[in-house]
Amino acid sequence: MRQAKWHDMREFIEFLEKKNDLVHITDEVDPQWEINGLARVALQNHASAIVFDRIKGADYPLAANLLGTDRRFLWALGIDKWGDFNNEWIRRTERPIAPRIMKDAPCQEIVIEGKDVDLNRICNVVWHQFDGGPFPGTLSVSVTKDPDTGGLNAGIYRMGTLGRNLLGWGAPEYTHGRQHYMKYERRHEAMPMAVITGYDPTVLIVASTRTAPGVDEFQLAGGLRGEPLDMVQCQTVPLIVPATCEFVFEGVVRPHDRKIEGGFGEYTGHYGEARSNPVFEVQRITCRRKPMYLGTREQWYPSESALTVGKSSQAEAFKTVRSLVPGVLDMRCDVTYECIVQIDKLFPGHAQQVIDAVWGATYARYKHVIVVDKDIDIWDYDSVHWALSTRVRGDRDITISPRRAGQWLDPAVPLREKGWQTGVGIDATLCTEEYRFWGEEPAKTVDDPETVVRLVKKWGGKLDILAKKKMI
Repeated sequence: MRQAKWHDMREFIEFLEKKNDLVHITDEVDPQWEINGLARVALQNHASAIVFDRIKGADYPLAANLLGTDRRFLWALGIDKWGDFNNEWIRRTERPIAPRIMKDAPCQEIVIEGKDVDLNRICNVVWHQFDGGPFPGTLSVSVTKDPDTGGLNAGIYRMGTLGRNLLGWGAPEYTHGRQHYMKYERRHEAMPMAVITGYDPTVLIVASTRTAPGVDEFQLAGGLRGEPLDMVQCQTVPLIVPATCEFVFEGVVRPHDRKIEGGFGEYTGHYGEARSNPVFEVQRITCRRKPMYLGTREQWYPSESALTVGKSSQAEAFKTVRSLVPGVLDMRCDVTYECIVQIDKLFPGHAQQVIDAVWGATYARYKHVIVVDKDIDIWDYDSVHWALSTRVRGDRDITISPRRAGQWLDPAVPLREKGWQTGVGIDATLCTEEYRFWGEEPAKTVDDPETVVRLVKKWGGKLDILAKKKMI
């Protein structure tokens, strides 16, 4: 295992520079289109992270694509390969670690307030050609507190600029942050909120995770790091935030205040529509000396959302399903709607029970669930597609479940039906029970493992020349 804890974003950037996996763009760039284009090209080519040192009209540099590839995401957690990820996540997060509260913090070295607050001077990037305007909130974490229990939530929701100190807050109703706001709104009270950016990568990962209600993401970060996260009390709102983040925006979300925000290019790879969202009023900004903003271009895989949201939520879903159903070996999920589960098939109906558990007990709202046998490599889509094409009989193995709770941004759903989806569950395991019912032997796979063992014994390292996959 590699380094699994980071003092701040700056330490992670220094690590990437030593790995020759980060580039500085020193020429001045146009935030209306140029950052969009450069970020897109870099993501599509699994290229380096980027720091834009000079942005026209803004006062601060911007880091992008920090976790936009498999290798950088795994480096951030100190994990070697995807095959280790789910179990390592579970091992570390079984014992969440409470944060350590500091009296002084780097994130409060500078204070900006009153008329000096101007969001466009901090981040003025239009991330996609048809966005409704600049969106500072792509990787900005909203920190809120449940007014009933006092429990904290940290979540990433889109936020577009509506004014000098106003941001639209795009948290859907099924998210924990929005549910905090709904409680304040029922009381006709303003909700205190802090929005942070430029934090160590562990904070980015946990804030992206679709967790069960009541989970404190900062304690989850402590578990992943193996030590407490240093945090500090905000200056004007009753919330704590990571001590080494670059910026902290303190303010309120007032009850019954809505403004149209968007549209915006989303993690689905499609534009999300403009909609009426609550408004975050920024009343004070604190930051480090010479701070750096953090943002990202949302799109299909590869993207930071595909990894930070997709994989951390995958690990939490795996932990839940494995606790409910025996024989669950591994799970692969994307940020949008697909979940692939590898099982050691133990009984008739085993795959269907797994499908029901994914739909009924996880918080990521997966639309399509595929269950495969233990001989299928879920990290190789060719292997999964082979199972789909050779082990599935449509009238027997496909379950369609209409009118399930869905993700708001699903581009397969028209606006009037947003929030709903139709679930498709596919049992792509070999139908061993039917073969045996008829007294037949299940079809053998042409794997020939004994031949492979003999080959490796004779040829050894010379076989490396045949390897076609680059290992992380």
